[in-house]
Amino acid sequence: MTAAQTWSTEALPEKVRFGAWAEKMRALHMDWDLSTSLEDSYAARIRHRKTRQVQVADVHCAAFAGQYSPSPGTPVVVGIQLQLSGRLTCTYGDDQFVIEPGDLFVWDSIRGGTFDSTGQQRQVSLLIPATFVPQAIASTLGESRPLAARPGAGLLSIAADQLRGLAREMDRLSDEAINRTVSSLLDLLDTAVVPLQGAAAGERAALLSRIQEYILEHLGDRRMSVSSVAAAHGVSVRTLHLVFSESGASAARWTRQQRLERCRRELADATGSTTVTEVAFRWGFSDTAHFSRAFKQEFGVPPTAVMPKRGQR
Repeated sequence: MTAAQTWSTEALPEKVRFGAWAEKMRALHMDWDLSTSLEDSYAARIRHRKTRQVQVADVHCAAFAGQYSPSPGTPVVVGIQLQLSGRLTCTYGDDQFVIEPGDLFVWDSIRGGTFDSTGQQRQVSLLIPATFVPQAIASTLGESRPLAARPGAGLLSIAADQLRGLAREMDRLSDEAINRTVSSLLDLLDTAVVPLQGAAAGERAALLSRIQEYILEHLGDRRMSVSSVAAAHGVSVRTLHLVFSESGASAARWTRQQRLERCRRELADATGSTTVTEVAFRWGFSDTAHFSRAFKQEFGVPPTAVMPKRGQR
């Protein structure tokens, strides 16, 4: 397991702080040409963690500016940045825009760019090899713009919370847990920024109906997952999530509700020899304690409360 590291200008002489910060950024990030008007009193701190697949970083720093030009032969990386404080005025490719606090920005190292910041900066970010990024996201990078990810922005807000949580917990997670979290985050962004192309509302409703029917027929299969359901219908996980989002419940939530309802019905009609564990396992649960908690959360009573008392049957 790799370890999270913290680097700061605090203990450095003021005259060398920004130069050291610029060198650190080039080592950890990309070969930016950086400058600042605060060179003699610059302050910056970065916590970062790198696995074999991704790098996560949490940056606090004073305002600075930079420019980047891609170099031939350099491995292509994709960055995902959440701006938490301060503003960035950026050029990326042929476009210019402002990144505000609460914005997510997805970019790649193929295109050159510049930025100039105002105010105290805080950003959390990921660097990921381009080969790990879903094609649907990669295809939008040439037209990339900041994405408003503040509360109320739906999946983008959830993705921002997940990135913030990953940065906060990077010291406590295994490399595998970090990689899995990043994979989940990419799925969320994939769903959020890429519409279900070419499908009218009626087509999406028909697809949802087919998927739900399939899930109902396989409720007892503990191996059933979002991935296996999507594969059975020849669609991506992103498409499945998008179709379910229009129904008001996620695929996982809807499936759990159906399993719990089947269990409730069977327990309410149970004979004296029927056990809670038997019923839970028959309908796709694999842990009795987890099932009991989920059942009480859904119906307000424990599973045994709906079972007939002795002598009632």
